[in-house]
Amino acid sequence: MGDLLHILGAALERGSLALILALSLAAIWLAPVLSSADAVRRWRLLMVLLVVTAVATGIDLILRSAALADVPPGEAWGFVPRVLGHSDYGYFWLWRAGVWGLMLAAALWLWRGWRALPSLLLFVAALATLSLISVTGHAGEDGLLTLPNLINWLHLVGITLWGGPVILYALLVLPELRRQGWPAQTATVATRLSTLATGALALVLLSGVYNSWRQLGRLSDLWTTDYGWLLLLKLGLVALMMIVGALNRFRMVPCIAAVHGDAASASHSFLKILLFDSVVFISVLVVAVILGMQMPPSHS
Repeated sequence: MGDLLHILGAALERGSLALILALSLAAIWLAPVLSSADAVRRWRLLMVLLVVTAVATGIDLILRSAALADVPPGEAWGFVPRVLGHSDYGYFWLWRAGVWGLMLAAALWLWRGWRALPSLLLFVAALATLSLISVTGHAGEDGLLTLPNLINWLHLVGITLWGGPVILYALLVLPELRRQGWPAQTATVATRLSTLATGALALVLLSGVYNSWRQLGRLSDLWTTDYGWLLLLKLGLVALMMIVGALNRFRMVPCIAAVHGDAASASHSFLKILLFDSVVFISVLVVAVILGMQMPPSHS
């Protein structure tokens, strides 16, 4: 039960952070607010995401306290103060709580409009949260400001910047554009999404190579250990996202950008592809969380 809660909580938190990053980046550049109704829908989504991250972070604290105290999760409440006050995990968790407060402040500021400054504050706070998540995993065993933690943080950033905007576009941006019948704007935001995905992909691949090299004791661990098989599954899902991204960039985006012809059909196809890509991204998050729970072969 504890493992299932950990997987669910961590996946929800990372997925929520991916969407928070997407919302903040959308307001700055990726897909500006299209209408007053669109602004309200984005703000409501942001508040839901902040609630989800708060609950997921609380679940993580309880489960980690139970693990450190070697007691069942239901008996971990009494050990939480000790964990917060006398462990590295507790120190970084308190920082996570403080950064969550900054995200909440930015969100309340954004109620008055999706301006650049609070959006930038939200973006930076979400990036900081990913770093604090990374340091409490295998990559942070030597501390926050170390090369393994930095590379792993960049890996998390790349994945979230890749998948978060895809979900945001599928849930809010493209449906709003289709309702308003703006093919030119659809072409613009589709091109920006494709550009961001390309940069995020490069970050994921470069940091992923380093992480794999560090965590695998030898190449044969890739197919002789549970960790290796999970890593192969994750790589397969990432490869699937790459194929979908290539289809978007080299076929769907040019069709939408052409504007003439059946633009509505092209944007509908683009939306269906993004929905499929969103499901794959969620699968990547779940596998990544399970992978983080395994002992890497190089640590055995």
